[in-house]
Formats: sequence, structure tokens, C-alpha cells
Amino acid sequence: MPNGDDAARRLAERILREAVGARVIWDFDGVVGHTEPLHEASYRDLAERRHYEFADGFFGDLVGHTEQWIWERVISEGFPASEQEIPTLHSERGEVVAASALHGLDPSWLAASLMPALDGTASEQVVVSNGDPDLIAALLGQWGLARFVRIARREHGRDKEAIFRDLCVPPCVVLEDSDTYLALARTAGAVTVGVRHSHNPRAVLDADLVTHL
Repeated sequence: MPNGDDAARRLAERILREAVGARVIWDFDGVVGHTEPLHEASYRDLAERRHYEFADGFFGDLVGHTEQWIWERVISEGFPASEQEIPTLHSERGEVVAASALHGLDPSWLAASLMPALDGTASEQVVVSNGDPDLIAALLGQWGLARFVRIARREHGRDKEAIFRDLCVPPCVVLEDSDTYLALARTAGAVTVGVRHSHNPRAVLDADLVTHL
């Protein structure tokens, strides 16, 4: 938690109260770890290798979507690759992101302070993410947080939304940086925590509580 940030401390205390006996659903990118700058840099890295340049601010419209959707979108807009190359692009980009994250990413103050505090208070804590579950597991282990939270791994044919809908059953607290998933959580009757960061400035974050990384 940021030193001297009384508002952040009060928010953390509120989340702890709301989470008693509840399932806590954590998004990963932009909530547990501020990975969005790494993801943006990785797309630029792959573009540079192919002598292509993204426009300023290109990543804002891509945040929160699956990688398949993102590659289809940027290829349709001129990225020099075919949709048949997406599996190769996915693997190449994954290596770039993993190297950056494992050597320089720290957990957010939310995760570092709340995951241990919620242990034994929440019924369970679970990460539901579009991200690479193996990288998420490695980072949680590196940060000493793996024992507090499980990762909901996507099975074939089931995306984040399907898993989220299955798990978001009250009593539930959801920490998200995406308007789409905050809306799903509100509809389901969950307590919602919107997370603002450098890469979602245009998000509305219509939530019960809002905080900043």
C-alpha cells in the first residue's frame, strides 16, 4: 500500500469487510500486476522486428481483449502478418513478455497487501484472466503469493468470460480494470472494485469502489 495513503488504507479495510466468507476474483493484468506497459511494449517489439510501427495510443483500444482478438484486429489494420501466423506471433510475444515480467515486474500494492490479508477471511481467492496461466503461476510464486490464490485455467473452448460467469456467484468480490467484467459482476450481484491505471484512462469503472495502482 502506498505510504501515507489513507484513502487506499480505508479502501483495503472495506474490501476486507466485504470479503468475509466470499469468493474474491482477481483479474491479473492491470490488477495483480501492472503488466499492461509490458504487453504494449511487446507488441511494439514484434512490430519493430517486422519494420512496422503502431500509432501512438494504439494499445488503449486493445486492453482487456484476448490475444487472438488483438492479433486479428491489428492484422486487419495493416500489421504485416496473416491470421495463419497468429500462433507463431503468440509464442514470440509470450517470450518477450515473460522475460520482462520475470526480471522486473512487482505485484501491485493491492495484491501484495490484500492477498495475504484475505487468507482465511475470504472463502477462496482465484485469478481469472486472459493471460498466460503458466506465467501468472510463475510470477505469483516469485512474489510469494501463490499459496493464497488459485488460477482458474482455461480449458479448450472456454474463455475468460465463461469461467468468470461460472465463478462470479455471490457472495463474491471482484477486482477488475475492465468495464465489461465490472458490468458482468454487478449484474451477478458481486461487490465490485474498479482498478484505474496508466493504460485504462478512458474506462468508466462503474464499481462500488474505485482505486488506483
